[in-house]
Order: sequence, then structure tokens, then C-alpha cells
Amino acid sequence: MARSRYIVGIDLGTTNCAVAYVDTKGRERPTADIRLFSVPQLVAPGETAPRPMLPSFLYLPGTHDLPAGAARLPWKDDADRIVGEFARIQGAKVPAHLVASAKSWLCHSGVDREAEILPWASPPGARKVSPVEASADFLRHIRDAWNDQFARDDQTLRLEQQEVVLTVPASFDEAARELTVDAAKKAGLTTIILLEEPQAAFYCWIVSHQEGWQREVRGGELILVCDIGGGTTDFSLITVVETPTGPGFRRVAVGDHLMLGGDNIDLALAHRVEKKLGGVKLDAEQWSALRHACRTAKEKLLGDLPAERWPVTIAGRGSKIIGGSIQSELTRDETLEIVRDGFFPRITRSEEPDRTTKLGLQEFGLPFVSDPAIPKHLNAFLRRHRAEAVGQGGHAPDDRPARPDAILFNGGALTPTVVRDRLVEVVSSWFPDDPGAPYAPRVLSNASLDLAVAYGAAYYGVVRRGGGIRIGGGTARSFYVGFQSETVDRPWLCVVPRDAQEGDEIAIDNRDFDLLMGQPVAFPLASSSVRPDDKPGDLVPSDPDSIRELPPLQSLMRVGRKAKAERAPVRLAARVTEVGTIELWCQSRTDDRRWRLQIQLRGPAGTPAPSGSVTGRENDRVVIEQSILDTAIEAIQVAFGPVTPSEELGPSRLIKRLEEILDSPRDQWPPSALRAMWEPLRDLAEARLKGPRHESRWYNLAGFCLRPGTGFPLDETRIKAVWPVFHQGVRHTKDLQCWAEWWILWRRVSAGLSRAHHDEISRRLIPFLVPSKAAATKKGGRPRPEAHELAEMWRCAASLERLAPDLKVSYGNALVKELSLRESLAHHLLWCLGRLGARVLLYGPANTVVPRETAERWTRSLLERPFAPGRETTDAIFALAQLARVSGDRARDLDDALRTEVLQRLEALGADEVIRRPVREYHELEAEQQGQALGDALPVGLRLLAGAETAGS
Repeated sequence: MARSRYIVGIDLGTTNCAVAYVDTKGRERPTADIRLFSVPQLVAPGETAPRPMLPSFLYLPGTHDLPAGAARLPWKDDADRIVGEFARIQGAKVPAHLVASAKSWLCHSGVDREAEILPWASPPGARKVSPVEASADFLRHIRDAWNDQFARDDQTLRLEQQEVVLTVPASFDEAARELTVDAAKKAGLTTIILLEEPQAAFYCWIVSHQEGWQREVRGGELILVCDIGGGTTDFSLITVVETPTGPGFRRVAVGDHLMLGGDNIDLALAHRVEKKLGGVKLDAEQWSALRHACRTAKEKLLGDLPAERWPVTIAGRGSKIIGGSIQSELTRDETLEIVRDGFFPRITRSEEPDRTTKLGLQEFGLPFVSDPAIPKHLNAFLRRHRAEAVGQGGHAPDDRPARPDAILFNGGALTPTVVRDRLVEVVSSWFPDDPGAPYAPRVLSNASLDLAVAYGAAYYGVVRRGGGIRIGGGTARSFYVGFQSETVDRPWLCVVPRDAQEGDEIAIDNRDFDLLMGQPVAFPLASSSVRPDDKPGDLVPSDPDSIRELPPLQSLMRVGRKAKAERAPVRLAARVTEVGTIELWCQSRTDDRRWRLQIQLRGPAGTPAPSGSVTGRENDRVVIEQSILDTAIEAIQVAFGPVTPSEELGPSRLIKRLEEILDSPRDQWPPSALRAMWEPLRDLAEARLKGPRHESRWYNLAGFCLRPGTGFPLDETRIKAVWPVFHQGVRHTKDLQCWAEWWILWRRVSAGLSRAHHDEISRRLIPFLVPSKAAATKKGGRPRPEAHELAEMWRCAASLERLAPDLKVSYGNALVKELSLRESLAHHLLWCLGRLGARVLLYGPANTVVPRETAERWTRSLLERPFAPGRETTDAIFALAQLARVSGDRARDLDDALRTEVLQRLEALGADEVIRRPVREYHELEAEQQGQALGDALPVGLRLLAGAETAGS
């Protein structure tokens, strides 16, 4: 593609977007003449004006929100979505229609980021968009504004045809980067380069000081880039290096993802105001309005000309609110107290983040880090990277953090001078005994913290064309592939070194491998940000302190159209793409064939692939000797084989026989053994048709071996293999046990099934479980199921966590009625109501949780009901605990008074502290509670629900 005339840098920020550009007309190597594009946007109804920044707010007008023509833009007569300053103003009045912090949602793996979930707290039936779509709307507005100004007379100057450098947090993972690229493509921007925001800020400093930067920094010095925006905190370390052509720069460290920034400060201020209201409990919509009001107050109270106090007013609810609004205020002193003591406190150099507390963790639906003290996270980052910072291959001589010689601040949260001064003060205090004391890091300055990233992005485009100073460093992490070896304990092979550059192709020529063809294979994958010396082809032992395991690559290599089982001699190669992602390739050693390994960044339903250690020891602590496992597999083959076995060796006694062979009860069989036993079951699927005992046992054992359907390498492939059985259906239709085991199978593997699978199962269930839906749905000619099958059908329906909330509501409402009619099934139905109304799902995205109002109604119906001792009471405790569990999200959690009633009832029913605690405060479920919620014990070592806390640094 021919080089574009313009290089455009776009800062797609959490709170504001900014655009800068360079006109390269007539220059092969452009100069760094960077200009700001003031983005035209609505600033009042029907009034458009250019502004230096485009606020990252999207307003979705209702039918009667605005007068005719209020949303008219120069390039569009009737916009159905409003972006920018007027969106922020109007959204403060009608917060249920306002999308804010879309960038934070874009990196939130606990929701389906491509589903229409925003605004998060909007009422049922309101317009919603996905985080990806909201991000695309910001870019579309920038595109249309650019084209209206630059390309009216020349279509080659349209933004879609320019080189665009789009910035992302340095800590964005591969999935968030991919989704950012998806948003850009939706906006028609196909020629994009991703650049990390801290680097962009530093590029801005370089270009701003291009005539004299060598007088401000010296060779060997360490520069900390501290980037704290609206939604994320990023730390990077850059060193000044001597090169043959003079001093240069090299990035040596990047911090992990921290969802912590200005939004958290706004929330803390909102909590302070709510306490001042004297018992007034704000609903989710009012809370959203209060957050926006507190953001404005913060800016006024901490600005260059600060006010001493600022009014905070939001719309009220009900006749008791005087004047229809709620009024309070914030003072400068209390704002400084919250900001400095809560978010930027003075700490010693030995203090690191507290990762034990979970309170407030999921506030407003986003998984913020638990410890808001930013200096603690900075200290942990500098301590972790002290070895690279001092230029040593091993550990530093003491346990001090790396000492930066200079700090470059970036991000809107650092705009107040008092905040920057406090950070300098804290960092200085960590090195009181250093030579040359008193020590204080020099502060490097950019003209604008809000515009620096956009300017730096545009300058990076100039650097790419040979017109500026490049920061060395490339990829922030090194990447590794795991493989089997008899000589080294689970070694990792380095395939991409840290600092690899975009476009680099890396061949691993010193290692040869055999690739298994025609069968699914798993490639364990890991990364590290603290191993700068590993080179491609190096073998690295496992070290949890320096190597972080990632979801494994799962692939099926084929030769030609048909699967052909063989081993092909290959070498590995890797490529760093232009947008900063990694591709892995297997290159045949005998011919030109190549296979690209597709990295599964997201699961089948748009949710993240399983995280954590899923490739070996951590999730499979019990290892069964292969000959014993072969005997177990043989027992399965005999039970379902072509020759009819004796009763002792047949399907009826198979579970008992397997327990004897493996010398352990089935709940203790490790996942490696379970998945190995699935293989013969898959091959013998047709044998289930021999008789009802064969069919019911096949469903029973297949579901048990595959549960929970995810969490172990290649589970996605296994689920694809079992799903055709659903379409084939039950063959021995008159056998009640076959039907019961059929539903149990799909309940057990539901976590590994996609949203489409859940919908398809639901279509089979709903005619029998929700009578009002029966007229519109065929029952397939089946009579009403017997009680045993009906119980399993309900349990299966309740396990389909990816169903839309309104469908879950239909099931739950029917369940509440059934509870009064079917006393014999009460304990089953109570368990199901707890799963359907759970405030925190086991595996489903948070956007499929049923509305709070519905959960409150179901909860009240249970509080009015007496429970029989024994199993019914046990399941009632479970249901109440799930319905009232604290998520930390105001839009999901029950009213405080109702939760108090639930706690009292739980105590009266005999619930212990382990059960009551998650109803009182945010807390993860214990392993036993997860098993109860799942309806089955999890396989040994597998954990369905990952920790909610975002990783620290």
C-alpha cells in the first residue's frame, strides 16, 4: 500500500480521546511537525464546535430525550448516538442512557465484551451497546469529523486511507488488544499500528525536547513513566543507552494490568457523599449520576484555580425528596484527604499491595484492584524489576526497589499538581541512605498530560518512516511454549524474546520437534516480563516467580482435506505482528508446508479462555500410572464393545469396576484420567444404542469425564466431539433413566458450551418447564416427564448460565410457582432458583445475571416459606446465599435491608460462617461451595471460578 499523506495518532482514552497528526506531503522522511486535530462535536443541542479532546462518553437518546435537530452534525442530519462533550452533559441528566469508561469494560474479561451490555445499570428494555461497539463509535466520530474537514474534495485523504497509530495501555493483554483492533475495523480503520501509551507519552517528551533532551538525561539513567488515566495504571521503565550514533532509549520493563485510576477516585468521592446523605440509599441510576457529579467536583476542587467547596446535585426518587433532587457538597480538604491518603498515601519501601481484602472489588460491575494505594503497586513494580534496572543478570545487592533518576507523568488522574508532588515525595522517601542524598527524582514534563499520548503516537509514525528517535524495546514480554521431555521438569522453550520488534520473524533453528498430525494437540504457553536474557531456542525451567502460564494453544493439524494420523518433523517459528500480537508457526523440515497456531484468546461465547495453570501440575496433582489407566480404558471398551460382556463387566457395574481399578472413589479421579477415559467413550458412542443400560451409562460416564466442560487442555475440542450427540437425541425414549442421564450430561458440561448451545438446549427444555412458552414451542410429541426426569431438566436449565437474563427470569418465575405445587421436588427446585438468580455466576459473563429486582422478588418469596429439615433446608440455605451474595456491583446486589433479613434467616436455618460471609461482604466461594453450586464435585485440581482480583504488579 502506498504511504499515506497523513500520519494520525489517536489516544483512545477511558475519559477523553485526542487526535494529533503530521502532514508528510512532499517528504520521504517527514519532519516532526505535529499538529492537534481539534475534534468537532456537539457541545449543546444542535450546536457543534471543535474541542481539543473528545470526551469518551456515548449517549444513546431515548424517543423523547431531545428536541428535533438536537443531534444534528455537519456530516449527519439525524445522529442516533451522541459522542463527546454534549453526551457527557446530557448523560449527567439521564445516566441510564450514558456509556462511560468503555475502555475499562473492553479489558474486563468477566463479561462478554462483544455483547450489548452498556450502560451497565440501565433498566430492562433500554438501548445498549457492547464495549467494542462503543469504542468503535468514538473512532467513527473521529473518522467522520476528520473526513468532513480534510477529505471533502479529495477522497484519498479520508482517515480510512491514512496511517493511524492507535494507543493502548501497556498492560492490555492479547484479548484486549485484539478487541481494540476489532473496534478500529468496525470504524473502517484498517491500516493501524498499536502503540503502548507510556511509550507514546515518552515519545511526546522526546519530540517536545528534541533540541535539548540530551541536556536533561544522561547515559545509564533510569526513567520511570508513570501513566495513571481514568481507568488503568501503567508503569514502564526506560533506560538511556549509548549507541554508535549517540544516546538513545530502551524500554526495559512494563507493569502488569492494574484497573485502577481516576474512576476509582470518583467512586471513593461518591461513597463519601452518599454517607453524608444520612441514610438515603441510592439506586444504580442515581449512583451513576453521583459518580459523574463527583468527577466534575474533583476537577474543580483540584484544578489550577481550585474552589474550596463544590455542590453535588443529582435527581431524586419519590415524593420525599425536596425539590426532586438530592443535594450535598464536597470540600477541597476532604477531596485531598481521599485522594492523598486513600490513593497516594505515604508508605515505606517495604509495603506492597494488600491482596487479601476483597471489599468493593467489583464496584459498578468492574473488577478494580483491591488495594487502591497506587504507591504500593509502584513499589512492587520497581522491586520486581530492580535487577534489569541496575543492569545485572541476577538479583540486586539488596531488596530495595529500582531507583528512577527521572519520572515522566502521564494521564488525567495526575493532572493535579498535588498528586504529582505526593508521588515524588513518596518515591524520594524510599532512598534516604543512597549516595548523594538527599535524593529526589527529576520530573520530566510534557506540555499537556491530556494530549501527550496523541502527540507521541503521531511522532511514532514519523519514527517508523525514519524521521525521529526510536525507543528500543519491542515486545514487553518474552513468550514460551511448553513441551514434553524426559530430562527436564516441564521445560519451557523461549520462542519470542523480550524486546522483539514489530514485524520480526523469529526462527527456532536449533531445536527440532515432531508434530502430531490429524489429532488435537495442546501447546502450553507462558510469558515473562522479568527474564530479559532468554533467547529463542533457550530451554527454561518452570519458575512461578518469573514465568506466568497462559491459556494453552489448542490446534488440530491436518494434511490435505482428510485427517491423517502421522508425525511430521518441524521447527518452530514466531512472528510479531504490526499490531503487537504474536503468531506461532510450525515449519516442516522436509518441505514448504507451514501451520499457523491459532491462539484462542476468547472462549466460544466471547468469554475469556480459562486462565491460570491448566497445563500440568497445578491442576492435575494426582498422576495415575499409565498401565493402570490402560486397564481402566480397556474396561470401558469391554463394557461397550461388540461382544456382550457378563453382568460383572457390563455397563451397569462399570463405575464400580473403574473405582476398583483406579483404587480410588470416582470423585478423586484426576482430570488427566477423566479426559483419557473420554477417548474410548467418544470412539464407542454408537455402542450406547445397544440398549437402555448402555445408553444411560454412556451419558452418565461421558458427562462425568468431561465435567465441567472446560479448564483442561483441548476441552474445547472434546466438547465439539460430544455435541453431535445432542442432535441425535435419546434413542430409548421409554426409559426414564436414559432421559435423566441425558439432562445430567448437558448440565455437567454446560460450562464448556457456548451461548448458542445453551439456547438450543433451552429450546428443548422450555416447553416442559415454562407452561406459558409451550404454545409457541414444540414438545416433540413427548408426554410430560416423570418427577425424576423433571428434576434433572430443571437442574440442567438452571446450569445454563449463558442464557439471556429475560429467559432466566421466565424459568425462575415458573420455578417459584412450582415450589408451591411440587413439595416432593422442593429441594431440587430451591437449588435451581439459587443458580438462576445468583448474583455472581460460576462461569457465565456478568451481563447474563438476572435483574436485581427479580432476584429480590424471588428472595422475598423464599423468606416467606417454611422449609422442611434435612435436604430441603440445605438447598434453601444455598438458594438464599446465592440470591443475596455480595458482588460489589450496585446494579446487581440486593437491597441492604433485604440482605440483612437473609442473613438472619440463614443463621436461623443453621448456616455456618463460611456460607454467611459472602452474603455480608464480597468473598469468593470455597471449593466445596463451588462444587455444590455446580451440582457436582469439580475434578481434583480444576477450579471453575478464577480469582476475581486483577493481578497486581
